Amino acid sequence: MAFTRRLNIKIILFQRDYFTRRRRVFSNINLVRRNNLNYLPVNAVLEILEYDIKNRTRNNFTVTDGSEFVTIPKKGPVARREGIHFPIDTIIHVNNRQFISLRSVNRLFDVDLIVNIRNKTVFIRQPGRFFVTLKGDDLRSIAALLNTSVKRLLSVNKNLREPISSGIRVTIPTTPFRTGMQKMNRSKPKKGKITFHVEAGPIINLGKTLKGTRYKFGAGPYRKTGVFDCSSYMQYIYGRNGEALPRTSRAQARIGIFRRQRDIEPGDLIFFRRNRYSDNRIGHVGMDIGNGRMLNTYKSPPGVTITRWRSPYWLGKYVTAREVL
Repeated sequence: MAFTRRLNIKIILFQRDYFTRRRRVFSNINLVRRNNLNYLPVNAVLEILEYDIKNRTRNNFTVTDGSEFVTIPKKGPVARREGIHFPIDTIIHVNNRQFISLRSVNRLFDVDLIVNIRNKTVFIRQPGRFFVTLKGDDLRSIAALLNTSVKRLLSVNKNLREPISSGIRVTIPTTPFRTGMQKMNRSKPKKGKITFHVEAGPIINLGKTLKGTRYKFGAGPYRKTGVFDCSSYMQYIYGRNGEALPRTSRAQARIGIFRRQRDIEPGDLIFFRRNRYSDNRIGHVGMDIGNGRMLNTYKSPPGVTITRWRSPYWLGKYVTAREVL
């Protein structure tokens, strides 16, 4: 039987997101060490990284922070993120509690973790700079998880070769944010009268009535929780008007018809990257309401608000837009 060592530790989270950097401390967390691997309680990890459990089955559970769905097996070694399957360490059980290895947390949630046993501290950096490999990884699967190409992956990891062994720290090839003015100068909006989708008016009107509603990562159903994240807010205001949207921003960016930035009209969905993630994922969504503005929600305050997306800050993070009406 494997020897298990337990420690009571604190976690220090260094987090970058939107316009802020935060340092948060979480005390009285159990760390388990088994077979030279360190494990943290699953529930503590989800709470600290602000992921909400959306579904449980006999074999797995699915979590999200609003950007992507992550499905974690209760017993097996293969997880799934928005359709991409990849290996993790099997969850262990200690005193009827689930524990997940630190390197699996890195692979699942785009964070770096450093353990200082002497000081009984785990440092978490969000977003992460590295992706720790496991047996079974290949270049294509790593590139897919990091939302990049194999060519781009190898450009910053020149010694990475298949077969890939466990424990390699792969540098994440994060695409730099563009400067807003450069993006604005290349993609000026059309001039003339603003045109609306016929269906957009009621959606915009409903969205405006919810201004000030609190923001929460991985928000549960609004009627139960009274809060939104960016993609659940879009799902709610479109859904109340007969337009069904997927739950996550990544999935929402795959539906409808591609819109060039200069052709965006009220009712279109607009997608952005954000500082919270280094793996190039779509991390934010809003709805255009005309004159370079969007309905969206982020942190509290402001929660649900109207933001000028044709500004240097947001244009620098712009990814794509979709016509969904």
